[in-house]
Amino acid sequence: MRSNLKKHEFIGLVMIFISGTLIGIGLFSTFWLANRPLLSGTNTLISAKEMLVFPIFFGLGFILWALGQIELKEALPGKRM
Repeated sequence: MRSNLKKHEFIGLVMIFISGTLIGIGLFSTFWLANRPLLSGTNTLISAKEMLVFPIFFGLGFILWALGQIELKEALPGKRM
């Protein structure tokens, strides 16, 4: 079976999928950390270790998103090579 996708286009799609997953995990973690004082009934705010959520998940997610978009820039629908 022949595919329309080249190797770098497939890698771009995988990178965009992983970036969406990382951004989703980052959003969930951010909302969980913001609402934790309301749910647990304590006054615990975001600690220094938990601040690593932002650069790890959001930073890597948006970097992979941009790199995946670069890989897919040449992809045209219906183009067969």
